[in-house]
Amino acid sequence: MFNWDDVRFFLAVKREGNLARASAALRMDATTVGRRLGQLEEELGARLFDRTSGGFVLTAAGRRLLPRAERIECEAISLARDLSGEDSKLEGTVRLSATEMLTTRFIAPHLGKFRTRYPGITLDLICTNREVDLARGEADIALRLARPRQEHLVVRKLLSIELGLYASLDYVDKFGMPSPSDLANHRFILFSDTANFRRENAWVTQHLGQGEVAMRSDSVSSVVSAAAGGLGIAMLPVLVAEQDGRLVRTPLSGSPEPRVVWQAVHRDLVNTARIRAVLDFLGRVLIVRPTPRPVTQLRPAG
Repeated sequence: MFNWDDVRFFLAVKREGNLARASAALRMDATTVGRRLGQLEEELGARLFDRTSGGFVLTAAGRRLLPRAERIECEAISLARDLSGEDSKLEGTVRLSATEMLTTRFIAPHLGKFRTRYPGITLDLICTNREVDLARGEADIALRLARPRQEHLVVRKLLSIELGLYASLDYVDKFGMPSPSDLANHRFILFSDTANFRRENAWVTQHLGQGEVAMRSDSVSSVVSAAAGGLGIAMLPVLVAEQDGRLVRTPLSGSPEPRVVWQAVHRDLVNTARIRAVLDFLGRVLIVRPTPRPVTQLRPAG
């Protein structure tokens, strides 16, 4: 009989493609992952991967094992959920996945109060734009900017994030407040050219005309900081920009469709005490809507 626990090492290597990435995903060293995978192969009497220069590739035996390994994983996760669902104690770890912007700007500033109220709960924050798999237990709760469609999830709309074009007071003082007729004389900060930011980039690109692109980034926080530092005009979340006294909303009209923050949790966990505490906390901190400041009237460009 092989060690069932070794199945998770097999699945991690299959999903990540090599030992380095698999060890990072498992939070173990690569030597341990390689040893446990070798142990599984020895116990099964079959080579599960071909070790190639491009990574680990499933053999015929590995392909036969894969669906069974995934079923073992699902049953193990389901069992853990069933047991944790019986837990009524406000203690333990809750893994929360959210984008960097949501974590740093909306959640982290309130964690001191959360800790005071729930000293027995430890939050494990996973800052990523990647869509984690709640069914596989990659996180307990996920905040996403696209509505989750997977089965077995309890989904709730938390917040709409309006977007607007902002520049720093220093930038406007140097280059003037932008107007639709003089955008060629201004600098813009865009998000990285990825699917996550396609909507915002398409809107800004359509409206900036011959304006110069000064920077791109996949970090909303870095775009906010660069704009506040005077680098250029950026499409920013109104809820964030309106709280930064260095920034002013430009009179350039229009904006992309607001982003919606969706909360997702596996239905087997939704009534667990520690999960319920975090869900209630998120519902409180993500409904704050500061009143927008009026557009500052500064000197026009030119």
